[in-house]
Amino acid sequence: MTNVKRIVFPTDFSDSSYRAWPWAQRMATVLDAEVHCVYVIDPPAVYDTLGLAPIPTMADIELFATAEKQLQRFIDEHVTKAERQAVLKVLNGRPREEIVNYANDIGAGMIVMSTHGYSGLKHALLGSTTEAVLRLADCPVLSIPPASNDSAAI
Repeated sequence: MTNVKRIVFPTDFSDSSYRAWPWAQRMATVLDAEVHCVYVIDPPAVYDTLGLAPIPTMADIELFATAEKQLQRFIDEHVTKAERQAVLKVLNGRPREEIVNYANDIGAGMIVMSTHGYSGLKHALLGSTTEAVLRLADCPVLSIPPASNDSAAI
C-alpha cells in the first residue's frame, strides 16, 4: 500500500456527506494522514453550455464566503480536539473535475466521499459525482453509501 499522507473529503453539506465524515476521520487516524475538506461551487449551466468562463459577481463572492463559513462550521461541529484539524478548501467549477484535480494537485493518496443513492430517472438527470470521481481519480476512492450511518462499525 502506498504512503497516504493526504485524504480529500468532498462535501456538499448533505446528510449523506456528513455520514461519510467518520470514515474520512478514521482513515486519517489509521493512516496518519491529513484531511482536506473540500466544497465545490458549481458554475451556472449557461456558462458550461456556451463554453464561457463565468465573470465573478458580488453574489459569487458572497457564495464563496458563505461556503467557507459552512465548511468551518462543519469542522467546528464534527472535529474533536483529539482529532487533527482539516484543511478547508472551496473550489469553483464542475465538482467531479475539481475534486479529482485538487486530489492530484495535493498528491492525495485517497478520496473519501458519499453517494446519494439516487436511481432511475433522478440518477439519469442528476448524474453521479461519485461515479465520475471513481472513474477519473488516480488514487483510491472510498465511496460511502447513504445507508452507511452506523459509524460504530468503523
